[in-house]
Amino acid sequence: MKNNQFSSGISLSRRKLLQLTAISTTLFMGLGLPGLSFAEDGDEKSRYGKTLIIGQALEPTIYDPNRQYSYETYRVDKHIYESLVAEDLSVPAAKGTPPIVPGLATHWDVNDNATVYTFHLREGVKFHDGTPFDAEAVRFNVRRFTDPQFEFFDARSQATMAQVYRDLKAIEVIDPLTVRYTFNQPFPDFLRFLPQGNWVSGIFSPAALKKWGQDGLAEHPTGTGPYRFVLRVRNDRTELVRNDDWWGKKPYMERLIFRPILDGSTGVSALQSGQVDILSRTPTDAVDLLSQSGYTVHNSTEANQLFLGWNFANKYTRQLAVRQAVIKAINREELVKSLLNGHAVASYSILNRSNEAFLAEQKDYTYDPEGAKKLLADAGYQPGEVSFTIITYDQNQPVIEWIQRDLSKVGITVKVVSQEWITYSSHLANLADDTGLFTMEWGLITPQWLNVAWKNYVVSRGKGEKVITGVEPLIAEASVTTDRQKALTLWHQVNQQFQQQAAFVPLLELNRVFTSSPAVQGFNVPAQNFYDLTRVWLKP
Repeated sequence: MKNNQFSSGISLSRRKLLQLTAISTTLFMGLGLPGLSFAEDGDEKSRYGKTLIIGQALEPTIYDPNRQYSYETYRVDKHIYESLVAEDLSVPAAKGTPPIVPGLATHWDVNDNATVYTFHLREGVKFHDGTPFDAEAVRFNVRRFTDPQFEFFDARSQATMAQVYRDLKAIEVIDPLTVRYTFNQPFPDFLRFLPQGNWVSGIFSPAALKKWGQDGLAEHPTGTGPYRFVLRVRNDRTELVRNDDWWGKKPYMERLIFRPILDGSTGVSALQSGQVDILSRTPTDAVDLLSQSGYTVHNSTEANQLFLGWNFANKYTRQLAVRQAVIKAINREELVKSLLNGHAVASYSILNRSNEAFLAEQKDYTYDPEGAKKLLADAGYQPGEVSFTIITYDQNQPVIEWIQRDLSKVGITVKVVSQEWITYSSHLANLADDTGLFTMEWGLITPQWLNVAWKNYVVSRGKGEKVITGVEPLIAEASVTTDRQKALTLWHQVNQQFQQQAAFVPLLELNRVFTSSPAVQGFNVPAQNFYDLTRVWLKP
């Protein structure tokens, strides 16, 4: 869907029921919550001010929390908009899944079967336009994408947010600082979805929407977050300025500038020349050079994965033997080693390594070109007879061209069509008949990712609900199971079915993604697809 893609930056030449009750805020200093005691050195005053510039691998989409897609977009607007709960993004990726912590809600209650969530809101918070944040504002936000009778209902937002809210029964204001969500069936993963970078539940100012309209909100994004929107010049930059009225601990940086730099070599040059401080996609053939030159190329695993989805309507790829042959024909280990200079990990599961349900022993098919040829021959196909198109966006074109060569070795002819991201993503809803595979990059840390992948890629885009069988009842049961271990067992069964039926083509996970300059301090890459810049500063 709006798929948070993490453009692979291939080369310089191209490019966790969840926490159900309040967590004591004293445990989460990284959020900058009021009243906390921070160990600060005598030089802390020097950390304030200055401008931090982030080089992004893709042009952001739109800064409307209910309409936006792509992690490069969310990396910007999560600093503008806030959700009721957050994730502690100060936890390093090596320490695992970032815990859920208070956001605009200081604490919350969940009933035993995870159908009723009651949030107790933070007092005294204001939107960037000076209007108050309260329970009515929360209800306004939710009605925008759930209630067709609401004056400010937006069908476009409903289509995007339905992944999380389609089963919402009611949204109630209990008092000015208490709001209650009731679902028709158990939703044990709701808390984890609230601060997610897709289907964004960031709270916007109702007054802003009334003033600027459904389309205008994206041009005048107004939240409660640590930074306020200043301007956006498409294909050039987005500027945010510190919100000194923010309820949290004052961010160090006065201003954030996000610059889209789609070309990997240009991004590296901008980093080296001091034009950017953080690069969000590091070309793999620049990792060693940058590391040796004093830059920090962060070693981490995000919740991202590069994979291919099938067009099950294609006459070849709807056949199991063809799908299995394609997977067997791709040398993922050699792809990672040779094309990506070892700065990635080959994937054999649609579950990324940051996902709670990931099991290293669950793998689809190992590299076996002779086995691939036999599968095709036994299915009655002659060499060269199986032919289809793989569509991709330009940052991943080198990977797809590698796959094209591997498939040609087993007699599968592939045409590669590459487009820039926004154009490419707009075409995914209507795949041409000759398209066999399409590229996608993202993932979630909740096991519900398997449900998301099923709905968005097998069913919605792939039209494969009658091809991939036996998983829908398992997914339905796992999604409402509040016993964590039982749920995980069910999710593992879903993943096993996906692998046996070759429902996806997992490819790789990059492990050297972000690079920061020697001046950048306090920047952490969590086991998530986004970051928190409030505790980042620049050395003089």
